[in-house]
Amino acid sequence: MPDLSVALRHVEEHCLPLENARTLETYGWPSAINRLLVLNAEYQPGRGTVLLLRETIGF
Repeated sequence: MPDLSVALRHVEEHCLPLENARTLETYGWPSAINRLLVLNAEYQPGRGTVLLLRETIGF
């Protein structure tokens, strides 16, 4: 995406409707944009790491 505002609009206008349809069919309730992670201006490429886990490992 060319900039953050375009990316956020894409999430809301493209991704959310697709995910909403999936959650309605699977769980019977709508989806929502609840959490967004934005990594901005990383001066040292490769320094940041994001792990998405399906279990609680901390507090």
